[in-house]
Amino acid sequence: MSAPQPPGVPEPQPPVEASVPEDDTPSTWQPWLYIRLGLIGLAIAYVVAFIVKNSDQVKIDFILTDTKVHLIWALLLVLALGILFGVLLSQLHRHRRRAKLVDRARKH
Repeated sequence: MSAPQPPGVPEPQPPVEASVPEDDTPSTWQPWLYIRLGLIGLAIAYVVAFIVKNSDQVKIDFILTDTKVHLIWALLLVLALGILFGVLLSQLHRHRRRAKLVDRARKH
């Protein structure tokens, strides 16, 4: 039972449920999910094929000595060194550029 309302006060209305537009309803077909899964599968297959194709042993000559390693390790070492030197070189460039800007600001 509800208590009677004083005159001039409207009766409270029951809450209206918000209607959900058709576009916001969950879909059973999720194309982006399957595209992502496919791309992840292709990346994994590529990495496995890369490892298998580069598993041969190669001789590396370090002027004073030489060694035999799997080609994959030589490639990964060169990749890591390239990334390391690239980052260090970009930091050096950034530091020098910033120093030039500070010098210009002091002169003006």
